[in-house]
Amino acid sequence: MQKRKTIAVIAADVANDYMNRILVGISEQSKVLGYDVYAFIMTFSTDGDSLIQYGEENVFSLIRPDVIDGIILLAGNFPGQSLVERIEDKIKTLGIPMLSVDYDFPFCESIYAEDSRIIEEMTDHLIDYHGCSKLICLTGPEGNTPAMSRLKGFMDSMEKHGLEVNEENIVYGDFWKPAAQRLANEIAGGKRPVPDAIVCANDVMAMNLFNALISGGIKVPDQVRITGYDGSRDAIENIPSISTVYPENSHLGASAVCRIHEMITGEKAEPSDTKTGSLILAQSCGCSDGLTFLVRKREFHHKNVERYENFYNKSGMMEGLMVAENLEDLLKKIDDFAYVLNGIDTYMLCLCKNWDDFDDENDNNYITDGYSEKMEVRMVINDNTPEYINYEYDSVGIIPPLMKKYSAEPSVYFVFPVHFMDRCFGYSLIKFTDIRLSVSMVFAHWNRNINIALEFLRVRTKLMSMNQRISMSSIRDTLTGIYNRKGFKRLSDAMFKKAQTEKQQFLIMMADLDMLKHINDNFGHIEGDNAITVAANALNTCCKNSEICCRIGGDEYAIVGVGEYTDDIISDYFMYIEDYCDRYNSTSGKDYKVGVSLGFYCDVPDETMEIDHFINIADERMYENKFNRKKNRQ
Repeated sequence: MQKRKTIAVIAADVANDYMNRILVGISEQSKVLGYDVYAFIMTFSTDGDSLIQYGEENVFSLIRPDVIDGIILLAGNFPGQSLVERIEDKIKTLGIPMLSVDYDFPFCESIYAEDSRIIEEMTDHLIDYHGCSKLICLTGPEGNTPAMSRLKGFMDSMEKHGLEVNEENIVYGDFWKPAAQRLANEIAGGKRPVPDAIVCANDVMAMNLFNALISGGIKVPDQVRITGYDGSRDAIENIPSISTVYPENSHLGASAVCRIHEMITGEKAEPSDTKTGSLILAQSCGCSDGLTFLVRKREFHHKNVERYENFYNKSGMMEGLMVAENLEDLLKKIDDFAYVLNGIDTYMLCLCKNWDDFDDENDNNYITDGYSEKMEVRMVINDNTPEYINYEYDSVGIIPPLMKKYSAEPSVYFVFPVHFMDRCFGYSLIKFTDIRLSVSMVFAHWNRNINIALEFLRVRTKLMSMNQRISMSSIRDTLTGIYNRKGFKRLSDAMFKKAQTEKQQFLIMMADLDMLKHINDNFGHIEGDNAITVAANALNTCCKNSEICCRIGGDEYAIVGVGEYTDDIISDYFMYIEDYCDRYNSTSGKDYKVGVSLGFYCDVPDETMEIDHFINIADERMYENKFNRKKNRQ
């Protein structure tokens, strides 16, 4: 089956109204043309160069020319120039068709909203309905494409109504607060006549202009009427509400898909979405028609956003995830908090192989650039039903082939980075039932909690392992590797109690290395250490029934076991130890012999017995054996 063509969308914010409307158009048009869309979204974006920002931007390394057919850049809502430049460095050499939306890049074509006509309509409204004749346009930077396009709509309306347009009517701004405040100060200070109306090229300037004029004693809308552009929630919910243009950016998104389709295939396509914008006429221009729109927006926002934000805020998700003791437990707890998400069709958590770097003792060889060659889907939530799996796939494909089971039609998949600082863990995949429902910060916070919980689990597991190693090293003999006297005390007491409780035989075998002082005095302590180690190996390797072997003194050892022991089994142990030493002595080339004296005691202890009773009997028998061996040598 032929692979479906794929468009990558690069964006910096999941909860932005402006971006969401563009994505709606991209989603609907891509379905018409048969494209999958991979939306690579930074859940939190800054203009800095911090480690956390590095971890966010790493998600763009998944974009490869052998997987992605074209790229749409939504750079209009990036927080600053340095972020734009870093993303430009990541993608400009990929050699695949690219298209920028609402932002000019030197290496690719740009596309902008067709907003001249709708600004012309807003200006017509001020002139025809409110009788304004002295108007100012506060637009963006001179030469900026959106700023000039919106200015053109203003000028077209003015000329159509026979009103003069000159440099006094046009104020070039910055799409931000300073330009609005400067203009307000000029009007309130008498440097510029009070106009009938001011047409602003975005809502941010409109709201700041409104506040500054009110502070300067100018009444809005009684003395001057103000309009904006963007249809932002802040403008609509402002008190009083700001008259604004609601751009149907879904049309812009659809147009972007048609253009990138033409760049990929050479075939032209017309956008299925033909809506280019509408007016929201609110209190800042003296109208109240925007109230109905405001009510609809508030109803949608409350039902689909605020409600779930409240669920999330009261969920205690972060604390709930922190108590997970292992990955399987964490995955189940993640599902416990899936109810705070609205509109999720399918969710997948895709982790890098060895994401926790458990075997890295230095903890500094983790993935920072790109992803592991093999990835694992560890969790799927589909139709509110969780699956906990371990499905391996190649990261080069980005979307696991498993997704076909849940999504056969062309779809939009959100790809969110999963990381802690610059440490890459993997990524989350989300397919929404409706892209409109993605306009919420809950998804970003939810994903971020998973990031932090994974790091917390990784660090805790690492610390527990280190503590265990430290604990084990404290009960291990550094020379021989077998348990030391502390280990003997801890483990033998536990095994003795087990034998008492379960009515099993308790075996204690005491051993002593022969002639250690002679070896040290005549051949040196290095050879003495060698003899100690050989004896330890002989004793340790004879254990076949979960016994433990310990070095409890310089040349003293003990073997402890619980189970069913016969005289033949114990005799075999003795013979094995003696044979081990004989085989070593015959091949070592040493001028000394390694030998071990042994004694044991084995019985089922009753509740009144102490372990020392067993040790003392085994010790006495060992010394009897040692005396006889010494006598034989002489």
